Amino acid sequence: MYDTHASRVLPGFDVESKKNIFNALKNQAEIIFCVNANDIISNRQLSNQKIDYKDYVYQMIKQIEKNLWLKPHIVINNIDIGNMFDIVLDFEKDFQRKQYRVRERYKIQWYPHNMDLILSEDGFGHDDHIPLTKNLILMTGAASNSGKMSTCLGQIYLDHQIDIKSGYAKYETFPIWNLPLEHPINLAYEAATADIGDFNMMDTYHKKAYGQDAVNYNRDVEAFDIVMSIARKIVNHKNYMVKYQSPTDMWINCAGMAITNDEIISIASLAEIERRKWWYQEEIARWEGKQERIDKCDALYAKAKKYCEDKKYDLNMKI
Repeated sequence: MYDTHASRVLPGFDVESKKNIFNALKNQAEIIFCVNANDIISNRQLSNQKIDYKDYVYQMIKQIEKNLWLKPHIVINNIDIGNMFDIVLDFEKDFQRKQYRVRERYKIQWYPHNMDLILSEDGFGHDDHIPLTKNLILMTGAASNSGKMSTCLGQIYLDHQIDIKSGYAKYETFPIWNLPLEHPINLAYEAATADIGDFNMMDTYHKKAYGQDAVNYNRDVEAFDIVMSIARKIVNHKNYMVKYQSPTDMWINCAGMAITNDEIISIASLAEIERRKWWYQEEIARWEGKQERIDKCDALYAKAKKYCEDKKYDLNMKI
């Protein structure tokens, strides 16, 4: 609901922009809220305050209900029946007692690379279908890596089984595709996702299709083969997914075209990398973090600082 990372690295960005877009569409929309079973098991910390993952998820869902008057469907992704399933089941039952509709989606071995398994009854076909009544479905989640994209693609597969024609596009802000791979704002995105191991990379599909450089990130590039396979094998030729030639094509992202001062966003991104480093240090102090995340932030900060120095930007600028 509130894009706080964007508002920090893009001074002037309206922190409520997503909320405003959703408000304009709420009468024609439903919401699916994704959580990752591994985050439930590990009690992933999503705040610098000590709060359980389940309680934080509940707070986020109540914010959606308060602002949009829509009760989300909850989807638990990446469930491994043999891995502490009782903890996941307790989470599910707790939300069912709160009168939420909870669906289950299961871990697929070698996802996203085993295409034959993914697009089969033992892959996406093994998951719960989510019964929906509106034409616009807003997919959100507790945090990065909550399974939003996988849920969309799995739902398209299951929709096809019952002759529902559905498609998929991403409202994605970071990384900013038309800025350099090692621009400070893209490096700040890597710092923000160091806990899940995300990294930026060039979209080679986009370069091949259009002769144009585009920056994307590893999970979208890895999953694009699934999107292509669904476009070829599942949806009909009129579905707009058929036109996608690259992961970047899936995105609705014009943020890079709205930047008016590169110096301001570069210095803001430096500050964000430092902020993430402090957050990861706090995690270690609580015996929850890993030193490698801090080391990654140090390396990212060095690259971002060099960019600013090469541009002769004011490193002491107050944003």
